[in-house]
Amino acid sequence: MKRLLLYIHFNKFNKVSPHVLYQLEKMRPLFEEVIVISNSLVSDEERSSDQLKRLSDRFLQRENKGYDFAAWRDGMAEVGFEQLAVYDSVTIMNDTCFGPLYDMAPIFHRFEQDATVDFWGMTNFRANKQFDEHIQSYFMSFKQHVIASATFQKFWKSVQDFTDVQDVIDNYETRVTTNLIGAGFQYGVVFDTLNEDASDMLHPDFSYYNPTAIISKQVPFIKVKAIDANQSIIPYILNEIGTKTDYPVELIVSYMSQISRPDFNYLLAHKYLSKENLPLPEDTKVAVHLHVFYTDLLTEFLEEFKAFKFSYDLFITTDNEDKKIEIEAIIADYKMSAQIFVTGTVGRDVLPMLKLKKQLSQYDIIGHFHTKKSKEADFWAGESWRKELIQMLVQPANQILSHITQKEDLGIVIADIPTFFRFNRIVNAWNEHQIAPEMNNLWEKMRLNKEIDFQTIDTFVMSYGTFCWFKYKALKPLFNLNLTDQDVPSEPLPQNSILHAIERLLIYIAWDQGYDFRISKNPVDLTPFIDNKLLNERQFAVPATAVDFTYMGGIKGAAKYIFTGPILAIKYIIRRLLHKIKL
Repeated sequence: MKRLLLYIHFNKFNKVSPHVLYQLEKMRPLFEEVIVISNSLVSDEERSSDQLKRLSDRFLQRENKGYDFAAWRDGMAEVGFEQLAVYDSVTIMNDTCFGPLYDMAPIFHRFEQDATVDFWGMTNFRANKQFDEHIQSYFMSFKQHVIASATFQKFWKSVQDFTDVQDVIDNYETRVTTNLIGAGFQYGVVFDTLNEDASDMLHPDFSYYNPTAIISKQVPFIKVKAIDANQSIIPYILNEIGTKTDYPVELIVSYMSQISRPDFNYLLAHKYLSKENLPLPEDTKVAVHLHVFYTDLLTEFLEEFKAFKFSYDLFITTDNEDKKIEIEAIIADYKMSAQIFVTGTVGRDVLPMLKLKKQLSQYDIIGHFHTKKSKEADFWAGESWRKELIQMLVQPANQILSHITQKEDLGIVIADIPTFFRFNRIVNAWNEHQIAPEMNNLWEKMRLNKEIDFQTIDTFVMSYGTFCWFKYKALKPLFNLNLTDQDVPSEPLPQNSILHAIERLLIYIAWDQGYDFRISKNPVDLTPFIDNKLLNERQFAVPATAVDFTYMGGIKGAAKYIFTGPILAIKYIIRRLLHKIKL
């Protein structure tokens, strides 16, 4: 069979995503010719890549106008409307779906051998007050006699560049089907939804509202929008795809992480670092930054660094000259080499790392650690926290480095939540909300591209203690802020300081730069019942009558609260009274 595929590509970040390449890889063997029509401004480098050249015969770059129908029209015009009928079939599809989940060849053969079917697709939409019955346009295939018909030719030649998507739906989405039916042609679909129960759906659109039915009926494609719209059941949908098909679920996780937020629950379920064995880096330039405030803990880290099987340069920062001398002696005893910098007493471990911008910018990957202690509860909050972070990010460094170097879109690896924060309710939505304005402020200062309002998020996925491995490019905007001591408040830090904001921003900065993140699993197993019990204690379900300042600035925080608390209460009373007056 001589088949033609007209494939529409659109990506708001002007990239050809891996799920698109996978889709073309699977579809390519079925077609004599594949034309990719991009409504995005894809770079010359991507367009000329060997992979894309192999997967398509022609690549059309066009202005993003008229939506998919105008793009399909332009693809047909590129071939020549009079030449379309030399093909046994013309298939139009777009990249708004993940798949194929199953082998497409049997589906093509089934419909091609069915003389009662003139054109076909994946799913249909039943007639209602708004729409006529029609094949949904993300995938449609037309046989030769349909292509040659005056009805088909007239329809596609008359397609206009509408700027309103509703005009496209009204004039083209449904009328492809209705015009052909009116000319006497008949259609078929993989999943006929006309008689399916749609009573619990806003519209009888199974491709959007009912991904469960899409999976159970073995439709080869699942809509991208259906993933975002049905998040509560998507963990089970992904599990079904992973166990019942050969489709790589990581393609869904990767793409949804980029076009949506990377921290949704259904995505987090797939964010653990894989145990897959990959080769260690050879030419990758690696730096390790260790901030040493407590010199008595330096040897603990140096002992762990001995297990690194990759080449790296060690950078150590500390807060005064006396400690530098002590550090130099310890490093000499270990017969190691390190560049040691005195960066002052401000900014804890974060600002010292950022002050090494000139040095660290020369490296591909950086590991960032510090000698963590806690004055308030050293063993419970300090030592346990530090030791677990070492277990999660320092001890498995060889595996982490192998993944972050081999996986192009992996930009940062953070630790899982330390057990202290699962036994104790320290991080809560109210405190996180207090930090969100500073996060928004930094986001704006970094002039990042993706839109996000941290005040709408209840809590954040963060690198506890800022321990992490990252590609410099992933966090480059943070280094480019060129923060100084004047940008960071003195100790004790208020709960909503710039450092707390940075701690929570790391994975989101990487996300803006086009990178995903992974979590290194905590080896300490705790039943989720602990989290459930802690988060549902009744004392947290009613307004708090007392404030624990241990983690909110100590004495200084309590003194500040004496003044700010009454002011906030007065403002609240005034707002409520004004509201009642308006009513």
